[in-house]
Amino acid sequence: MAPYTLVLVAVLLISPFAIMLAQKQDKKTKSRLKHIFLFLLLAQIILASASWQILLLFLAISLLQFFLLLKKPSPAVVVLNFINTFVLFITMARLSRPIGNLANLAAIAAAFLVLTGNVVGLLLINKEKRLHLKSAPPKVKLLLATLLTLVIAAVLAFSLENKNLKAKATTAVSALPEVQEYLRSVPSGQVVIDHEDRETNSYLIHVYEVKDGHTASFNWYEVNKTSLKITPLIP
Repeated sequence: MAPYTLVLVAVLLISPFAIMLAQKQDKKTKSRLKHIFLFLLLAQIILASASWQILLLFLAISLLQFFLLLKKPSPAVVVLNFINTFVLFITMARLSRPIGNLANLAAIAAAFLVLTGNVVGLLLINKEKRLHLKSAPPKVKLLLATLLTLVIAAVLAFSLENKNLKAKATTAVSALPEVQEYLRSVPSGQVVIDHEDRETNSYLIHVYEVKDGHTASFNWYEVNKTSLKITPLIP
């Protein structure tokens, strides 16, 4: 399952529990929400600092939010958090990095923090001292539960489809005569998707072995995601 899919599912699951805090909008709860929001922002800043070349704008907005929140909670902090959400996901959508890359792992964690911050921020700026939530009728509860289930199912289905597509791409490359011959002569050889190129709508697949602590490449292959057409990068 794609890491960003796990982040989305996790946020969907914890959101109802966070909203339950809206029933306790007293001064003590407000203070706790502020401290939680500050912690989330501080964690974002630390993660973004580790990859500041990639997440520079995200880092700058997070710093601005942190200092604004220290002064006084305001809608501006929450608006900036929503803007930062788009900044983060647009930035990561433009990148084509392997999941194991440290910068990408930091961005995945930051995605969870910024999405959770959206929920906490909305609760924090709620002006009602005590928000009374009426219990929804059984039919409404069933409808909401069904919608939430459908959303999660759709996300999981999309993730599974993407995973199957990656498996097809690596299988197609593995089936090439020269790759089969290579794998027979080099049992430790690997066929791995290095990254996804969104501009060309393709996967870049690396065929290689690790020898004496170094990577010995056999070839690189570009596989179109739609047609599964394979193009060797080294003729």
